[in-house]
Amino acid sequence: MQAKYRRLREAAYEQGQAEYDELLGVPSFRDFVVLYIAEGYKRNRNRVSIANSDPRMVEMATGWLRRLSSKPLCYAVQYHADQDLKKLRVFWGSRLEIDGSHIRLQRKSNSGNLRGRMWRSEHGVLTVCVNDTALRARATGMDRLRPR
Repeated sequence: MQAKYRRLREAAYEQGQAEYDELLGVPSFRDFVVLYIAEGYKRNRNRVSIANSDPRMVEMATGWLRRLSSKPLCYAVQYHADQDLKKLRVFWGSRLEIDGSHIRLQRKSNSGNLRGRMWRSEHGVLTVCVNDTALRARATGMDRLRPR
């Protein structure tokens, strides 16, 4: 079984390398790859996950994940204790064209110690992810921007 799934991951990795040049001509693809390199969670080889507080970056990443995977996306927002959770869900739901009630909420661990803070993440930090082992391997193959 392990050999079978290793072969499937290797084939997906090769697919990612092969499709990189073709996708590079599509606007924002390189931006998606760079965002994944910088902000993506890479410790789980069965998931592609990107977190960011900039709505434009999250929208772009969501668009690419929808395009590259047929599996359902999941969403979570990290918030501070003084933020309005309903407003966060409405904001992100409208930006991503989803039902905001599907967004999981994660309280930031330091959120009780921020009296008088300036808003740096007015809308929290949204994580968009897809549980797709093949896409995770493809994404690794698409990472041709960093020297090996």
